[in-house]
Amino acid sequence: MSKSTTLILELKKIQRSYKGNIVLDIRHLKFHKGTIYGIVGPAGCGKSSLIKILSGSSAPDSGEALYDNAPFAKSFFGKSTKPDDLVFINDLKVKNSKVSNLFKKSNAKQLLTNYIANSSAEKVVNTNFQNLSKGEKNAVLMTLGIDTDPRVMLIDDYGIYFDHITEQKFRKKLITINKEHGTTIILASANEKTLKNFCSVLIFLDNGHISKIRSGGQKPVNSGKRKPKRYQNSNRRRNKPRDKK
Repeated sequence: MSKSTTLILELKKIQRSYKGNIVLDIRHLKFHKGTIYGIVGPAGCGKSSLIKILSGSSAPDSGEALYDNAPFAKSFFGKSTKPDDLVFINDLKVKNSKVSNLFKKSNAKQLLTNYIANSSAEKVVNTNFQNLSKGEKNAVLMTLGIDTDPRVMLIDDYGIYFDHITEQKFRKKLITINKEHGTTIILASANEKTLKNFCSVLIFLDNGHISKIRSGGQKPVNSGKRKPKRYQNSNRRRNKPRDKK
């Protein structure tokens, strides 16, 4: 069983190499529950490598990545596997079917209209996923990820395919699930301005190294507030005393 802690992710002496060159070299980095983090840096600085390791979809060449105080589980072939309560938006696997079929328990159009125009949502839900534009695909993946109500959400290249209005709508929703459900969110972007007032903590990367860590504009929520929406009333029902006969 995990120790009681505010940590949700931790990296120790992480290194990643590509074609003989070290692209990521981080001695120690901690991520706390209920916090929105922004990973900032230019193209090629190691943002994508870092977020893949944090998601469990990729293992470092050396060092240790911990999720909830334990190493990521391994598949039969020794590959890192993501926990069920963690969603990496960019790595979501979806079938090439009509978008409406991707949302098993929710109304796809109803959800998508929270972020894109009603007429656009109508078109998107009736189109095969692979036939969508990059922006539409990203909107669908973001909506799918949010709808699963994860404990931790990771997003690489955040907002790159969205116009200002769409990005603001998704931003508002991410801040809401962070505050109401204590969702830990980790975003990566080359644009510091996009993340500055969105995140509680900004982590700056430079050639695979952490150059600085700064506070952002958002205050982190209390880590003890985590309350997944689908389970909000389950404890109440489970603990309700039975009537005596």
